[in-house]
Amino acid sequence: MSLRTIVYDFDGVIADNGDFLYALAQEADPQITDDDFVAHHDGNVYEEPRIRFTPESAQTFFAEYGKRLNPSHIAAALPTVTRLSKQYQQFIISSGAETNIHAVLREAGITNCFAAIYGYDTHTSKVAKFKLLKERFGIDYEETVFITDTLGDIKEGNELGIKVIAETFGVHPRERLEQGAPYAICDTWDEIEAEISKLA
Repeated sequence: MSLRTIVYDFDGVIADNGDFLYALAQEADPQITDDDFVAHHDGNVYEEPRIRFTPESAQTFFAEYGKRLNPSHIAAALPTVTRLSKQYQQFIISSGAETNIHAVLREAGITNCFAAIYGYDTHTSKVAKFKLLKERFGIDYEETVFITDTLGDIKEGNELGIKVIAETFGVHPRERLEQGAPYAICDTWDEIEAEISKLA
């Protein structure tokens, strides 16, 4: 494999925003538990939701999310993302709102590190979003790695035969990530960079 493309999930990967994501989920659905929140990310969050959103609570969720997200949440990812952008074509695919992601990347001055950002505005399926990247940018799945923090995303990457690097500093712990048999599981950004260097 000769790596050419890196695709990142956003929440729990580029954004270390667990401090408010669970709180917002509880505001949207006061009955959810810690286990519900974790299980919500075992599959596609729109197709197999454990958090019971209404149209009104979903709108409030994304509005409040945009208010709370700030550049401090992406500070840890900045050095790696910036370095790798000089060698690889990079994208973000997320289940979140594109406007919120664009806003914080713009504030942090790293919008130019990504060729495109696809959130739920583009499609609710990450499989569909990968297919759009292939159609619009000509990415080759065999030359692509997907970095994520959830079992659900690993499953979507596996569906297309994309190598997945899972990390443990987001929503899901190592034991849950192992269920998806990703290419690698990393505990730090340094480990992620090391795995990427092996694929170069």
